[in-house]
Amino acid sequence: MGRLERPLAPDAGPVTAFARELRRLRTAAGSPGYRDMATRAMFSASVLSDAAAGYRLPTLQVALAFAEACGGDRATWERRWHEAARAEGDDGTARPAVKAVQQHQENELRAADVRAVLPPPSQLPMEAQPLVGRRELLQRARALTAPSYGGQSPAAPLVISGQVGVGKTAFALRLAHELAVNLPDGQLYANLDPAADGRKDAAGIAGGFLEALGIPTDRIPSDPGQRIGLYRSLLNRRRLLVVLDGVQHERQIRELLIAAPESRIIITSRSRLLGLDGIGRIRLPALDRDESMELLARLLGSDRVGTEPRACLRLADACGDLPLALNLAGRRIAARPEWMLQDSVSELLGDGQDGQGGQDGPGGQRASSRFLARLQVGDDALSTRLDSAYRLLTPWARLMLRQFAGSDNPPSVDNVVYESADALAMLVERSAQPVEDLLERLLDAGLLDHSDLPGQYGLTPMARAYALTQPDPTEEDPVPAASRAGAHVRQSR
Repeated sequence: MGRLERPLAPDAGPVTAFARELRRLRTAAGSPGYRDMATRAMFSASVLSDAAAGYRLPTLQVALAFAEACGGDRATWERRWHEAARAEGDDGTARPAVKAVQQHQENELRAADVRAVLPPPSQLPMEAQPLVGRRELLQRARALTAPSYGGQSPAAPLVISGQVGVGKTAFALRLAHELAVNLPDGQLYANLDPAADGRKDAAGIAGGFLEALGIPTDRIPSDPGQRIGLYRSLLNRRRLLVVLDGVQHERQIRELLIAAPESRIIITSRSRLLGLDGIGRIRLPALDRDESMELLARLLGSDRVGTEPRACLRLADACGDLPLALNLAGRRIAARPEWMLQDSVSELLGDGQDGQGGQDGPGGQRASSRFLARLQVGDDALSTRLDSAYRLLTPWARLMLRQFAGSDNPPSVDNVVYESADALAMLVERSAQPVEDLLERLLDAGLLDHSDLPGQYGLTPMARAYALTQPDPTEEDPVPAASRAGAHVRQSR
């Protein structure tokens, strides 16, 4: 059932006459329902009904939207509106203050009524599977995204950082789906990873979000500053969730950030984005071994893992407890349920294909490289993620990564190679400070992580295997790194 028409106001002169003309236009168009008109006019049914009630002159934009929804001529109805406004003592054009108030009223109407015309955006991707572990970190993230001081202070944006494959997006989506329950005006999501065609600047991101929020394209400001300002205004007035996934650098999103009273912003990045001020931060570590076994149990079945736990422990060790590596390996093994788990793991790790020599010998390094190349399922591969991080490094940073990967230090219990900045500085015959700066860049590229000891860094087995396959950056390399990664995958098939 459509919305009932409001009774026409008692004769109030030109305003009532203008409303009567709007009603005649609607009747001539076949009396379309106000809800049907709302989908074309981009104003709610209640606003359009009020325009034809005659109690007050509608704004020019509302009147034109009403007329166009009923097939009226825009120029004709713009002239009629100005005639009614002049008869009321306001020509609608002479005073800038009146125009400003009118524009403000139109913006308020659209901001308040757009949900009656379009559904709120629900752009969050689905969660691939329930998040494993991370309970304490999730609790901390909930606290950081909650308003403080009894709601007096709004929640700041939250940056979730970590190395390649550590599960930043999965963690952010779990948190986002929890927060979305109390944010009914919608969820906005942007994947800014260049591998996902996410090369967008702040103005481009804001424009896409404004369209998702129901702002007509012709009403989105062309000026980048005004467009971002409109986006921030809407974020400040509504209860929205915004997820900016795979951010590359601070300037990509700095202008989009706001500590809104009701909205929440979640950011994921390999970098810590230290150039952003006034935000919360969480850095994700690799899973602990019990969590890795839980993840494998979900992928392979608890009975299968319980029957052959040693094979799963070997796999977790080879993956460095990285969620992405475990996920890709688990899905490959799950696709062959007829194989014994131990045989699947041995085949995946390349046991016996290079003879003896240990994990750090040439044979072990070749096996690790083949294992990395096999961590591919469909269009998702760990080597592709590592390659995207490596391509952004300077030659000096690439050289430092190779020196780190070739360190004589044996892997620790968790299969991570740890080294101090001082030791690496001696290795490359450089002073400690510039070497530490390079290590920090590698950390923000997602290829290293801090250890529990000050001045010490850790290199996971997957990043180490990748680094050892790369050519010496001091020599010219005619083959792009992405092509080499693809070649390793093809050779493993």
